[in-house]
Amino acid sequence: MLRVIIISFILLTLFESCSRKEISPEQISGRYVRIIDFEVPHLATGKKLGTGTIRDTIFISAKQDGYEVRNNKWRRNDYDTLGWQDLEHEENHPMPTYRVTLDPTDSTLNPELSGLFLSLKLDLKNNRLRKGKSERNVYSRIK
Repeated sequence: MLRVIIISFILLTLFESCSRKEISPEQISGRYVRIIDFEVPHLATGKKLGTGTIRDTIFISAKQDGYEVRNNKWRRNDYDTLGWQDLEHEENHPMPTYRVTLDPTDSTLNPELSGLFLSLKLDLKNNRLRKGKSERNVYSRIK
């Protein structure tokens, strides 16, 4: 009976250690994009002037002791000829660059300066990233 318990314990330990997957930096690093389309009303009449598009991109790159997160936001309107405009100095500006560390228990990238920046929740199976707790802030990984 003792022999069965010991063998069961060893097999269970081996199974658990083999089932844990390490998350590699290649699985995390990359570009994650969220595209937002919205109607733009005419300021005087309130009628639809056209459609605007914001391309919100998060870049994650591996560093020696964690990861670096950068953000770009660009806007384009279908009713003008300005093309893509950088939102760096706009009200809806990108977040500043910051450093994060990986929490492998729940695949979360937590900022080193907590409270100033949002955590990033990774869904490695579906190649998605969520900023904060909101289900609206979902980004898709692009190659």
